[in-house]
Amino acid sequence: MAPMGWSDLPSELLITIARNLTEFTDRIRFRSVCSHWRSSFPSLSFLPLPPQQLPWLVLPSTTCTHFYSLSENRVYATPPPGIPNNSRLFGSASGWFLSLSGRNRHITISLINPFTGASIGLPSANPGSSLAYVGDDTLVWDRSDLVVVAACNTREGVFYCRLGDSAWSSIENQELNTASSITFYDGKFYILQVDMCETTVLDGETLEQITVIAAPQLNTPVEAHLSVSSGELLLLVKSRWMYLFPDCDSQFYKVHRVDLNDELVEWSEVNDIGNRALFVDNLHCFSVEVGDNSLLKRNCIYSAQSKTSGGSRNLSRSYSISIFYLGNGNCECIEGALIKFRAASSRGAVSVPTWALLSLN
Repeated sequence: MAPMGWSDLPSELLITIARNLTEFTDRIRFRSVCSHWRSSFPSLSFLPLPPQQLPWLVLPSTTCTHFYSLSENRVYATPPPGIPNNSRLFGSASGWFLSLSGRNRHITISLINPFTGASIGLPSANPGSSLAYVGDDTLVWDRSDLVVVAACNTREGVFYCRLGDSAWSSIENQELNTASSITFYDGKFYILQVDMCETTVLDGETLEQITVIAAPQLNTPVEAHLSVSSGELLLLVKSRWMYLFPDCDSQFYKVHRVDLNDELVEWSEVNDIGNRALFVDNLHCFSVEVGDNSLLKRNCIYSAQSKTSGGSRNLSRSYSISIFYLGNGNCECIEGALIKFRAASSRGAVSVPTWALLSLN
């Protein structure tokens, strides 16, 4: 009788082992060992959901999209096979990415989950709409199970499409001209207009306006983002003080909150967001429960930035992550694999990093 090898392990045992892998990437590696291991469970969704994963950072490059794993402190230079070639990815907290391919008014748009291979085709950008001219640093979006809402935050117009639609439609709302932040929560879309810092709330199915939440008392912010969790709407604002220190990588933030369950909607500034951490980039913001995860710090803001350096023939872009402690205003930079990473960059292009959560749904 020939000795049993690793490829001869029974499928029942392989599934038991895979169920105990807590890292999403470990499950992907597990299925890549051999054809028998891969066929033991047809897809990652066959297994129960792993514990909540830490956010990943999407790093644009002229060669290919790279990913940085916060939990592993590792840059993945080879993107998952579910990512279309030469596409621009915009992450979200839902585990799905909005993928844009093409240039010069011929923009193909789709929803993808690059780690499960799932893909949903969306209508191409309408010629003449701001979506046809979107830049890597301007697209904000979010989705429900049936609707995608997107906007180019430097141009007028907020657009939507229902899954299966043949074209994008404009949201007809005189009070909603631009959007600098879009987030979906509990059946509603929350859309922030940064120039006025007003939040328009839309029904997630009909897209009819439910209410407009007035802005808090602010010194005109230069950048603001919404995050919704646990019945609270958080407004994250970059303080004007950051412009007094132009050579500093640190970001200075203020957070305002409103309880969506209160009849009286009233903003209040807070310096403690509880056992949560906020993840923010140029395009969006979302919160993550810290729980027992020792790699995350509570009541902190994880901010992603990028810089371009080098000569005209060898431009490169570097990325960094800073942690802002909301309680005392201190800031630190995360050291590790990301510090050494350099991505190829095109002159004139603005390639911003974007946070995303992984999901099997």
